[in-house]
Amino acid sequence: MKYPVLELFSSIQGEGCYQGTLASFVRLGGCNLRCSWCDTAHSQTAAGAKEMEISDILLQLPRDVRRVIITGGEPTLHDLGPLAAALHARGHEVALETNGTQEVPAEWGIDWIAVSPKPDAAYVVICHADELKYVVDEKLQVEHIQDALVPEGRVYLQVEGGRPASALRALELVRANPQKLWRVGVQLHRVLQVP
Repeated sequence: MKYPVLELFSSIQGEGCYQGTLASFVRLGGCNLRCSWCDTAHSQTAAGAKEMEISDILLQLPRDVRRVIITGGEPTLHDLGPLAAALHARGHEVALETNGTQEVPAEWGIDWIAVSPKPDAAYVVICHADELKYVVDEKLQVEHIQDALVPEGRVYLQVEGGRPASALRALELVRANPQKLWRVGVQLHRVLQVP
């Protein structure tokens, strides 16, 4: 089986519950949405992706980095089961970053699912989520935030591209909803200027 791989790299996880921890990333090409503020617009299509066998992907990932994050684009457009199984067989934990618009079959064996609901999909989430990350733009409203889908404390209101207006709005949403235990999220990898 082959996957359209745009990037393979190791860095820190920049967002969410595992922010600041070391991880390897497998970025796959192709997405079912076209969000205007997408910070990985190059992954919206598979143009420029290298079709790679699982064995070739494994050769380029360090064995000693425990966590592997499959991201995109929208990685659930591909059958991730064989890739996840190969990563597990090598001792890795497998995390997924998705927009939540596609099912994530249980048989894929994904260990952690980070969902970032998007306005282009009316913030619909149809898969299981371990954490939710909402980009705070002018479209995001309190009623869009589906905090009942995840355990308390796992909703992140992500600042859009470091924009001050987005940061202020995220802070205001957190302050106005203290019972929710929402968190303001920043992209730590951008602060530290690492991939």
